[in-house]
Amino acid sequence: MAQFNQLSNREWEVVNLLLEGKSNKLIATSLSISERTVEFHLKNIYTKLQVSSRIELVVKLGNSADRLEAEKPGFSTVADKGEVAENRDRFNLRNWAASLRETVSTFGKELKMKSTLNSNAHSEGNPMTFFESIRVCFTKYADFNGRATRAEFWWFMLFITLVTAALVYISETLGSIFLIAVLLPLLAAGSRRLRDSGKSAWLQLYLLVPVGGIIMLGFWWALPPTSPLPDDTLPA
Repeated sequence: MAQFNQLSNREWEVVNLLLEGKSNKLIATSLSISERTVEFHLKNIYTKLQVSSRIELVVKLGNSADRLEAEKPGFSTVADKGEVAENRDRFNLRNWAASLRETVSTFGKELKMKSTLNSNAHSEGNPMTFFESIRVCFTKYADFNGRATRAEFWWFMLFITLVTAALVYISETLGSIFLIAVLLPLLAAGSRRLRDSGKSAWLQLYLLVPVGGIIMLGFWWALPPTSPLPDDTLPA
């Protein structure tokens, strides 16, 4: 209980919305704040409650709610009348227990969409980092739909180039095996990058053209993003 008392009113608002199964974007919309502010509050909540992820937070809150409900000796009208309204809003165990099941059921969908949301959230003004691009591109291993920012594609291309060079230095066979293994995610990322620049994914067939093909694709891959396409879910 001491850990829960450390949370501020705003942090409790974030926790309550999180337990309803809302993503960071929906929490930010509900509270009229930015997603960065939501992330800031979540980091503070994780630190105060000594957890490292949303799932651990939900499990800990759910277990705490169940334990405290079980420890109640019985219903007390006196306690109910003396309860402060702010405390009811802060630690409504019944609402949390009821929403826990719904939250867990929505986590699968949220985790499935996480890579897509992260990719879309990284605009040209807030580019994806090196390690984020690797994670996203391998998560979308064979996903040719959607879009990819320039940072996402070129960081992944740099990763493949560096690893291939290192493996070829050791053994050409290892380098060839690695290139075969990453060919599909590289083509998928290339297709998404072309779509993001307003081009057709089929332009990757230029890879079959010696020298000139890769030069043309490099130019198209480097183009800035265009306005949203009519339907980003369909292959170009």
